[in-house]
Formats: sequence, C-alpha cells, structure tokens
Amino acid sequence: MQHNVEDETNNADELQPPPEDHPLLVQEEGKSSSHHIHVKATKALVASKILFLDGVRGLAALLVFAQHVPEYLKNINVGAVAVDSFFVLSSFLLTWLFMKKSLRLVHERAGLRKWLYVLADYFCKRFFRVYPLFAITCVVLWFMDVDSRRHYYLGDNPTAFDLFKTLTFEFHSRYFVFWTLPLEISYYFCIPVFVYGTIVLRRLWWIAYLPAYYWVISQGWTEYRTSHTGLLPHIPTFLAGSMAAVIFVKLDTWIKARKFQFQWFHTLVLRAIELTALGLFLSVVFRGLFFVWIHENVAPKSPGFPFTSVLLTILLVCELLLPSPLSRMMEWNFLRFWGKVSFSVYLLHGFVIYNERLNFQTDYYCRLFSRLGMLALLTTASYQLVEYPSQLLARRISKTLDEQEAKASMTMPVLCTFASSEGSKGLGAGVIK
Repeated sequence: MQHNVEDETNNADELQPPPEDHPLLVQEEGKSSSHHIHVKATKALVASKILFLDGVRGLAALLVFAQHVPEYLKNINVGAVAVDSFFVLSSFLLTWLFMKKSLRLVHERAGLRKWLYVLADYFCKRFFRVYPLFAITCVVLWFMDVDSRRHYYLGDNPTAFDLFKTLTFEFHSRYFVFWTLPLEISYYFCIPVFVYGTIVLRRLWWIAYLPAYYWVISQGWTEYRTSHTGLLPHIPTFLAGSMAAVIFVKLDTWIKARKFQFQWFHTLVLRAIELTALGLFLSVVFRGLFFVWIHENVAPKSPGFPFTSVLLTILLVCELLLPSPLSRMMEWNFLRFWGKVSFSVYLLHGFVIYNERLNFQTDYYCRLFSRLGMLALLTTASYQLVEYPSQLLARRISKTLDEQEAKASMTMPVLCTFASSEGSKGLGAGVIK
C-alpha cells in the first residue's frame, strides 16, 4: 500500500521550506561555516521528528503480512486497520507537502505556468512511487502458469487474468491487494483541490472543517466498509488524514509565529488527549480494553473495517507537536526497515506466505522465521532494483522541471491575487522543528 509515497518520511528536505525562505540558510560573509552547522542541525532535527512515521508504516506492513497468514491473528482484523493506516499516512503526508508548496506559491503570487510545473512534479512523483513496481508485479503474474497465478494472487476469482485490464485497474481485475492502489491514485487527484480550497477559505477554513469532521465520524460509525470496493466508502479515511495535516500546519505555524513553549500543564493536557486516543484506538482494534473495563462500545456494530482513522490522526498530530516515548518506540530500526520497504511488502508478500515449501515445514518457528527472512530478502531486492531507481528517476525529472520552472517567464498572468498574508504566515508551516 503506500505506501505510501516517495518515501515521504525518508525525505526530510521536502518538509523544509526552500533555501530562500529559511533564515538559517542566509549566507553572510564570514559566517558560512557556522551557518552550515546550523543547516545540518536543522535537517537532523527534521529527520528525527519524522522517523517514527516510517516505523508506523513498517508496523502496518507487518500487520498486513500477519493478517494474510492463516495461523496468525485469527480473531481480529488487523489487516483492515493497517490498510486504513496506509490511507491516513498517505493523505496526511501528501497534503502536508502540497500545502507547504501551495502556500509558498500563493505568497509569491505565482503565475499559472509555475503552478502547472508544481502539479506536474507532484503527479510525476506519485506515478513513479507507485506504478513501476505494480506494473512489474503484473507482468510477472502474466508470465506464470494459470495454477501458480491463482495460487498466489487470483484465488477463486472466476475472471481470466487480463494484463491490460489489470494494469488499468479494471474493477474486476483488482486481485488480492491490488484493490487499494486505484483508490490511493484516485485520491492523489483530490489533494490539490482540497489544499487549494483550504487556502481560498483563508481564516474561515475551520468553518468548513466542522461539518466535514461530523460527516467523517458519522460515516465511520455507520458506513459499511470492506476490501475490494470503490473509493467512495473510504473517502472519510483519506479525508481524515488530509484535514489532520492542515490542522497540524496551522498549529505548527501558530506555535512558531508566537514562539510558544509547552509548559507542564500544556504537556499534561496534550498527553491526556493522546493517551485517551491511544486507549480508544487499541480498544477498537482489539475489540475490548476500554469497552470491557469502562463502557461498551457506543458505535453501531458493523461487520466491515473498524473506524480508526480519526483516532490515528490525533496520535500523529500530538506526536509531531510534542514527541513522546510512543514515537521514539516507532523509531526502532527494525520497524523503520520494514517501513522503507513497506510498498514491496504490501505487493509481494503473497509470494512468501503462499509458498508451499515454506508452509509445509512442521515446526511453527521454522515457518515464522523462514517467512520473515524470505520476505526481507524479496522486498530488499525489490526496493533496490525497482523502487529506489524509480525514485531516482522521479527526482531527476523533478530537477528538470525545477530548471524549466526557473527559466519560465515571470510575465504570466497572476493566478492568485488573494491570501498573500495567509501565505506569509504559512511559509514555515512545512518546517518541523
């Protein structure tokens, strides 16, 4: 699943403003060395703030893997929670990044041509992050014999494998885990519209978010969501991630503008909110805990995916504002490794868990460690041979687009004649300190 994304969490530089907007990057005569030290410290601080997101993605990838192994986690649907986590992380990070760029363009009163370059760069990165590995996986399946294809991916699906239909995400050709990719790709097109709409609202953005949150929560409680469906039932999950990203940007901007420092009572309130959200999140996932100890779940019971997206976004925002041991636990290198290769884990784990040679081992721990070992080898090879080169190509194209943008005429009609004050306030929104 995305999976989410360049790796967004691996690219700390993208979460900072450009050199001309960063006070630490203003080079003065005789001070270059000290400034370089400050720059390195800033980048290290940015990276340390977002490392835990890699760990969250890695944990989600392992939960999807565990859900599809018949002998693990039989009584709870952690795979559904992991899929929702992928959706939330993807929408949260992409909205955050795109809003930072958009606020900068609004402040610069950029012309139409510059906006088009930014959109082209955005969609180029999304395409090369997701599609190459997916396409190669489809081609590998196409070369397999019918029995192997059904064993690993198609299952009991009665439709014959059609490479073109699979590559174009035809609804009945979204086999196994392929069903999530068209949903994410479809939402990629919604993010620029969402961000621009938020900027247009200026200081009234929160008025639109109140009914939006009401709709997200009511849909999450009452809507039946399951796998292999269209985008509409899962829109609330994506929207929760995007709205949380905007709220974080606004809070982060306010904190920086006022040089706000968390006192003990602020920390106490924030931790109370976070721990309550964490307790409810775990209670929903494991169908117990608070619902046994305190009060039964008041949400209507549904056989579909559990509703966890809003609770997860609360945890993300709290940890980004003021990291705690929870985020430091997610920075464990073991989880960050799986987060780095999470897209490969998501797409390719079927070749491991349905491998008969591994499954026929009689000892439980032999099966467990051989599956993890083979999964690590397969996904590492996939990342090095497909994902990473695709990202390098995307960066090269992005650099070319940036060079073309720099040469673009500055006499184009102005696209944005409003919100310059909003853009000025938001310049630091993408900086994580």
